[in-house]
Amino acid sequence: MESNAGDSAAAVSALNPRWAVVAVLVLWAGYTALQTLLVVGSLSEAWSSALGLLPGIAAVAVLTVASLGRDRLFLRPRPLSWQGFAVLVSILVFALAVVLPFGTWQGWNWMAAFVYAPASGLSQELFFRAALLPAALVVFPNRPRLALVLHSAFFSIWHMGVFFTDAPIWAGFAVMLVPFISGIGWGWQVRRDGTVLWAMLQHSLIWMIAGQFPMPA
Repeated sequence: MESNAGDSAAAVSALNPRWAVVAVLVLWAGYTALQTLLVVGSLSEAWSSALGLLPGIAAVAVLTVASLGRDRLFLRPRPLSWQGFAVLVSILVFALAVVLPFGTWQGWNWMAAFVYAPASGLSQELFFRAALLPAALVVFPNRPRLALVLHSAFFSIWHMGVFFTDAPIWAGFAVMLVPFISGIGWGWQVRRDGTVLWAMLQHSLIWMIAGQFPMPA
């Protein structure tokens, strides 16, 4: 009995990483659908915040079963390098410079700042930088730049819900360009420093600020 149990455990732990990548892509499709429902108004921000962590948790679990450890998933706390700090500051300035001019200050929103923003920053970085980026590196282990660009492209497409609204086409492409550029910066910093922690904190900070300047409906 013990031998059979050990064989079963070994079989589970030896899940083919390529199949794990397929599972992560399936989860990405579901996560994209969830984000699209939020953008078009079919899902409340409260429900989105509650459900948003599930794809990232599931994707990390699948990759862990495929023998990708915490180091390869960037889940260990590590110091922030000065190069990483410079990249995060650049992303902060870039993102706020793009987002804030289109929004309007409507008074301090505590839920947006201390619930929705951290939930969004944590869930997005957990899925895209701690799961999708490592999955891309599994497929392209010798081409990290390609993996970085591809993971950022999927991050950009995740924002495609704007095309299902009344926003003009050019606005849709602009909305997708910002996360593509930011995603490359976040992915580079996460790989450089070996941790997703700082990207989670900075991504949350961006939405703590931007959430106080909502765009008009």
